[in-house]
Amino acid sequence: MRRYLGIIITIAIVLLVLSGLNAVSFLKLDRQPESEGAPNRSSYNTGPTGTRAFYQLLEESGYQVARWRGGYNELASEAKDASLVMIGPAPLGSFLSPKEAGDLKTWVVNGGRLLIISRQPHAQFNDWSILAQSDETAATEINEDPSPERLIDKNSDVLIAQPTALTRGVRGLAVSRLATRLSFHPKVLPTPPAPKTSASPVAMPSPQSDASTTDEPPPPPKENPSARVKKKTTEDSENSDEDQAADEEAAEAQEQVVPEQVVMDGEPFYQTKLEAPVVHLGDSKGAVLADFDYGKGRVIFLSDPFVIANNGIARGTNLTLALNLVNALGGRGKRFYFDEAMHGFENTSNPLFNYFHGTSVPWIFGQGLLIALVIAFSFSRRFARPLPLPQEDRHSPLEFVGSMANLQQVAQARDLALENIYPRFRARLCRHLGLSVKAKPEEIAATLNRRRLKVSADEVRKTILESERALNGGEIDDQRLLNLIATMRRITAQMK
Repeated sequence: MRRYLGIIITIAIVLLVLSGLNAVSFLKLDRQPESEGAPNRSSYNTGPTGTRAFYQLLEESGYQVARWRGGYNELASEAKDASLVMIGPAPLGSFLSPKEAGDLKTWVVNGGRLLIISRQPHAQFNDWSILAQSDETAATEINEDPSPERLIDKNSDVLIAQPTALTRGVRGLAVSRLATRLSFHPKVLPTPPAPKTSASPVAMPSPQSDASTTDEPPPPPKENPSARVKKKTTEDSENSDEDQAADEEAAEAQEQVVPEQVVMDGEPFYQTKLEAPVVHLGDSKGAVLADFDYGKGRVIFLSDPFVIANNGIARGTNLTLALNLVNALGGRGKRFYFDEAMHGFENTSNPLFNYFHGTSVPWIFGQGLLIALVIAFSFSRRFARPLPLPQEDRHSPLEFVGSMANLQQVAQARDLALENIYPRFRARLCRHLGLSVKAKPEEIAATLNRRRLKVSADEVRKTILESERALNGGEIDDQRLLNLIATMRRITAQMK
């Protein structure tokens, strides 16, 4: 029992450690209570503040939906003719970096469609000209009583500003009282220097001030380079091929527009601004649903994620409003990407780990690895003295006998063969009769007669005398040698 005491103690310690790990995993990995103050808007989340129901509804309704886990610089190549849905807030309230915001806006300017559903949309669009005003009184009341009755604004239909494609059939809305009111105040940027004709990308035209600050008409639009090429071709047929190639390159450069970045007050701004919003939902405090043309693309802001959340999409006509937004951005003929990179599901992480994120499966794998290490450690330890490895003798005992017999036969050393057998026969016979090993043959024969044994005294005496004569140099052939040895073995067997 003492030999296995260490193993028993080790197993007990391992079981205790595994029990502790299980307890810790259950304590840490339990789903945290979700609320509108700390929501999780990921399309993977099936909780009350998640958007899994909206994503799955679109998927099962025939819409082309997918999850975006790449960088915004990949939108131009991977989502050239698609729509991106960004649902805030991001974890820890993070903002887009100027580089990410520039890539996102460049994609929209060149024809992308963007739907931002957030109470603080400037965090997803990185544009501080978007102001969001919240109702602090409603937030305090909802924190004290987060029941759906206190959360929903019963006068949501008052927010319908005008009949549009986005507000079609939405009578009976159930917007939350936490919906912020958006207002847009784009800054008037200085006129950038005139672009050089040799520059490959064509910058956006300088923004004009708002109607409230100036009455000057906007400058006339520039002529399309492709049209200019056609005009030159028809009017002036003598132009060289080099001029035509240069005009075609300019037309291709015009297709990819990059918004020019300007730094004011230490903050980056872009020449393409959010101007002339179309307010679909709102009141005197600001807009709840606003729509913009942004370059060649389109941006829609909805300031209440509760409308498409799992706990709000089925209330009132929120589902109708959500489908109107999707249909306005392309419907079933376009692909929709739900931005999951902002929720921590980037492509840099392992998809397998993302699948098991928030479950006890990683702990199970960890415990299995720990058990394997303990087993390997147990087998590598020695609990007794070291033992030599067994060595198998590959030689048969008869090999030596056969080799010696062959050598003796070749050398005709019959006396040597008899010398190996006769002394042991004589010693065993004398020990059986109680005589000395040096006893004479006559004495051995007389003792055999007195004992009246089954062994013949004359045969024993003749065998001893003939054997000693051969050992003393007498000649003996092979047949006689075999007969003597056979007689010795027979006499030995009779003495038992």
